[in-house]
Amino acid sequence: MRSDLFLVPGPVGEQRMTGKTLVMIDILRASTTICQALKSGARAIIPVVEPGEATEMRSKIGVDITVLGGERKGIKIDGFDLGNSPLEYTEDKVKGKTVVLTTSNGTRGYNRAALSKLLITGALVNISAVTRKVSQAGQDVVILCAGQDGDFSIEDTLCGGMLLHKLLTDAKMELELNDAAELALLLYRSNSRALRQTIARGEHGRYLTKIGFGSDVEMATEVDSIPVLPISRESRIILDEN
Repeated sequence: MRSDLFLVPGPVGEQRMTGKTLVMIDILRASTTICQALKSGARAIIPVVEPGEATEMRSKIGVDITVLGGERKGIKIDGFDLGNSPLEYTEDKVKGKTVVLTTSNGTRGYNRAALSKLLITGALVNISAVTRKVSQAGQDVVILCAGQDGDFSIEDTLCGGMLLHKLLTDAKMELELNDAAELALLLYRSNSRALRQTIARGEHGRYLTKIGFGSDVEMATEVDSIPVLPISRESRIILDEN
């Protein structure tokens, strides 16, 4: 089985994802927030690119049954209900509702993934559930790291490397890796005992801590703490019940 990892989403066209399992990773913080929202009982998450799209979507769906979530430069967008901190997505705020989410990095890749056969949202908090689903699917996999403002991010690459490591060791899969996947695997194996420290020292980890979201970094690095499996169907991210 072939496994291609991309350090940033920019150069990846839809044809690279066609008919494959696609794992979207943005652990700081969209992927972690999506996992937490579903754990807290959200009916679905609709990822969109721009804040204007989010408000239009809310009007179409219905104000009473939706929650607007999103950030720019890490800070909650004016007029939105929630930002992008997973700690905000509690049952009392999202249970039974559809979350329309727009973030600086993590939600931008979903609209390009329509041709993938299976689309999974992956993070450290649900890494074992993602591993099982990818293994069960048994098809070529693309791991797409959201990065940070178009640049490499250490946290997403580490998570991708951990997924590859678990597919190779836990699931006993034979993988043909591209060079970026080999790099991610090496990065993870070199830092597997210091994931939180490495991510906290990274550029985005430092920035979030500086603006008051250090607790989000801690939450996002708690491996398997939110063992849900978010999959996408008809442009909505929902819980996989299988």
